[in-house]
Amino acid sequence: MNTFVRKYLAVILFLTFNNLYAYNWLWVEDPKMPWRDGQGTIEEAVISVRPQGIYMEYGLYLTFSARNLNFSNLDTLEVQFYFELPEESIVRDSWLWVGEDIIRAIIMDKWTASTIYDTIVDRRQDPSILLKQSSSQYELRIFPMVGNETRKVKITYLVPTQWNLDCVTAPLPTNLLRTSKYPLTALYLLTWLDPDWQNPQIVEYPNINFQFRSDTLYGEYYQAGIPQTSLQLSLNYAVDAPLNNGIYINKFEGGSENLYQLAFVPSLALNIEAPVKLAVLFDYDVSNSDISKSDVINTVRANLHANLAENDSFNLIFTQLNIYRVSEDWIPADSLSIENTFASIPSNPLADYSNLPSLLSNGIEFVNNQGHDGSLLLVSNSDMLGDFQVANDIIDDLLNLMDPVLPIHVADYQTKNYPYYWVGGRSWYGNEYFYTNITRLTSANYYRMINSGYTFSQIISSCFQSLSGFISSFDLYTTLQNGFCYGRFYLNPLSYTTYLNRPILQIGKFYGTFPFIIQASGIYQNEPFSQQILVPESNILSTDSTSEEMWVGNYISSLESQNQTNTIISEIIDQSINERVISIYTAFLCLDPERGGEVCYDCFDETQLVGIQEMDSSVDDDSLLQAHPNPFNSHTTIKFSFKENANLKDMSFKIFNILGQVVRSFKPDVGSAQRKIEFDWDGTSDSNTTVATGTYFFMVQSPEKQYTIKLLLIK
Repeated sequence: MNTFVRKYLAVILFLTFNNLYAYNWLWVEDPKMPWRDGQGTIEEAVISVRPQGIYMEYGLYLTFSARNLNFSNLDTLEVQFYFELPEESIVRDSWLWVGEDIIRAIIMDKWTASTIYDTIVDRRQDPSILLKQSSSQYELRIFPMVGNETRKVKITYLVPTQWNLDCVTAPLPTNLLRTSKYPLTALYLLTWLDPDWQNPQIVEYPNINFQFRSDTLYGEYYQAGIPQTSLQLSLNYAVDAPLNNGIYINKFEGGSENLYQLAFVPSLALNIEAPVKLAVLFDYDVSNSDISKSDVINTVRANLHANLAENDSFNLIFTQLNIYRVSEDWIPADSLSIENTFASIPSNPLADYSNLPSLLSNGIEFVNNQGHDGSLLLVSNSDMLGDFQVANDIIDDLLNLMDPVLPIHVADYQTKNYPYYWVGGRSWYGNEYFYTNITRLTSANYYRMINSGYTFSQIISSCFQSLSGFISSFDLYTTLQNGFCYGRFYLNPLSYTTYLNRPILQIGKFYGTFPFIIQASGIYQNEPFSQQILVPESNILSTDSTSEEMWVGNYISSLESQNQTNTIISEIIDQSINERVISIYTAFLCLDPERGGEVCYDCFDETQLVGIQEMDSSVDDDSLLQAHPNPFNSHTTIKFSFKENANLKDMSFKIFNILGQVVRSFKPDVGSAQRKIEFDWDGTSDSNTTVATGTYFFMVQSPEKQYTIKLLLIK
């Protein structure tokens, strides 16, 4: 079989068996012998997180290898990494490690960068190139990687946030990490917060603990580890929403122009109360999704906290052979009642099979018994009602149960094994035909994961934000009392119909002095209104020059969506290079210092902060593992101490490289129980050879626990 065909089939098979990865894949090959190739591995991933207003800034550190692909130190490989980021993301930097040095990318037009990169690959020197191929698709190439070694990069980007009444969230790039041939053992998060941003958490796993830490160089930060089993899902990072009466505004002054960011929640800012009564219907088919039942339940619980207020009400109804209804009355939606309700449900309230007709009938019956006052939210991954004849019959039966008609919102999280049906000249996937029509006929909303690009958390959040009704013919105008605003961009395009609990996110420029003025107008419950809100400067937060890159990123995206004339292309390239924001016509290029690349002496490697790695509750503070100096050049002293005497007979002490291979083993004196143990490592292996510069892990393994500390050897 010829080389091209074999590689093409390999890639197709890879994408087929990983259909959730979409554009995301990781490949390594020898450019001189391209038939020698294979799927790459991500050995380490660390993300630094900094809230930046209506965006979240992520610093994604990745270490690549060609593990178990039969390459040696005689091979020089190219890493090819194709990945997707959310629409409207803004990539603003790229770093490449060359030995112990960090090379910060230069930005230039794509054609020049590609020519330089290809020339260097031919000469087998050290470059990396990062390209933007579409509004959400990117390509990273690195050369060379020695066959049995690793290459490390950092990609810094801004990702749009989602706001609700209580928190601000942003998706973590777990889709990128799943491209690895061998799964990561963990993803580490390092987050820096200021007083305006507090309480970091993972929405889907609120029990993951962010530990507070302090460093003389990096300051105060929080660290958390996400275990391998959780990385198979779409995850979201969250912090508390710093809203003031439903409004958040920050400003940046001192650049060539002044900028502001705005988050505006209509229901809170306009003081519109629309109490919600919601029956959540849980349906589950174990064969139709990789999302677990506990993740489904926990995500709904988190959104009840985030989107419902004390004057709202809810109930929970679960699919079983006999439908399980938690309460026969509405439950108050205050935080304590929500937690008590979820604590009271059985350990496994949701069956592994769908019972959709009975579940919907039971939900309608409950709301009817409460005076026909309320709405339903169906959370399902079923496809049992996909056929249009079956769907039409059940729709008729459901409508006959309702007088008046109750809104039935739908969050469809089916992601695999979905059938499709050809109806009315188009394909319908899973229960799409049924969900589309039942939501239209009941004046409700339908959100799905299939072919949408949305995560499970996003479709649930969107459903909750649409529950309180909407303002029609809505208009929002921003200005200053002594000046004006201009150059406005919306992260979620403003339409004539705006949901009360769906925040409006805007970035723009201003000239003049505060107060800031928001003029909101529209029609609510058939009554026109117009309201002006003055925000004093004391309620406006200060931010940094990252706002300039946000605005330019939005400006470039708007230009890229237009007809591409030479004038437009030239403007995109100029703006991209001036502000270091990548576009479809520019690229980030890292070069070896001998080729014109510059070592970045003020680029700090935050992954050094990933020290003692405590990944589960079995690891507590009854011991302490330390290494000093770390990073080190010639030797480091590793100390391990206990609060109580410990028997070392059944414990192992080993150093591993980043490929998981044992480099050095230590055998302590096990003659007596001890409270402290100490080793000195001089950077040599068990075979007495000197190891290379890089990252290593000292691991203590006991029958009950495992402790690991990261070591950085720099020569």
